[in-house]
Amino acid sequence: MGHLKTFIGGLVALVLSSAAPAMAEGGSFPATVEHALGTTVVSADPQRIVTLGWSGEDAVLALGKVPVAMTNYSLFERGVFPWNEPKLGGQKPVLLAQGEVDFEQIAALKPDLILGVYSGVDDVAWKRLSSIAPTVVYRSGPWLANWREQTEMTGAALGRPEEARRLIDGTNTFLRELGSKHPDLKGKTFAFGTYFAGSNGIVVYLPDDPRVEALVELGLKVPPGIEALGKSAPGDFSVSVSLEEISTIDADILVMWYGPGARAAAEAQPLFNTLGAVRHGSYVALEDPIDVWSTSALSVLSVPYGFPRFVPQLAQAAARAGGK
Repeated sequence: MGHLKTFIGGLVALVLSSAAPAMAEGGSFPATVEHALGTTVVSADPQRIVTLGWSGEDAVLALGKVPVAMTNYSLFERGVFPWNEPKLGGQKPVLLAQGEVDFEQIAALKPDLILGVYSGVDDVAWKRLSSIAPTVVYRSGPWLANWREQTEMTGAALGRPEEARRLIDGTNTFLRELGSKHPDLKGKTFAFGTYFAGSNGIVVYLPDDPRVEALVELGLKVPPGIEALGKSAPGDFSVSVSLEEISTIDADILVMWYGPGARAAAEAQPLFNTLGAVRHGSYVALEDPIDVWSTSALSVLSVPYGFPRFVPQLAQAAARAGGK
């Protein structure tokens, strides 16, 4: 455990050092970034950055910049993730509503770079955003960019690819170290999903989803039923599985995130309670906003902040699954 604490301290020091003024003064420009919708050239060190989608601000902050505007996360008192609060340095970016892109609002901010790597920005929106400022989106697909891709693309756009790679390498090591401290996880299968009150099915995340990839990094495995769902829905990050077919997603461990009131609604469903993970107690319910968002909006800042409190819950569930 001492080794893990030492590593966490080192990663925190790395992230903090990346925000030092010396780095913020400039990267290497012009920067050319290729992504799924085209090629974007960032001619000079951007000073007015707008981030769209989920957790885009995390990589920007980790690389020493503060956006002029970023997404509002309404479940947090100030609309800002707690792992980002210290890195804002007292600045108060404009908080953009989740959902539809407000082009007029963004244009009024006079940005010199727009980042939407983990977002649903499509070709039409990208072209319109690009008429406002250079706009960089995902390499993979809408809502498919994992935290590594997001950090890499952000680092490229900010002219700091080497700093981005160091953050990625450090976070990769952090996940592996954390997984190694919990050997019960290795080889256990898992399903990661959510439930919305009134629904007749469970939303299940597929193998390409960043949430799922992170748990695989810890040593867990995707079960055959969810592998099959992924193959039948290429390019999708989730599918809805009806309660009548819920047995197809059964796994050693079930992880579910819930919005307000949704957990009670899910657990009131008789078919939900037929899942082996629920019956055996190897079920992890995430309701606290920190737990929900640090495992869904993954980044080089959220992983070291939230996973040390999440992974022990997974390990407890794995131990119970092992005894079933």
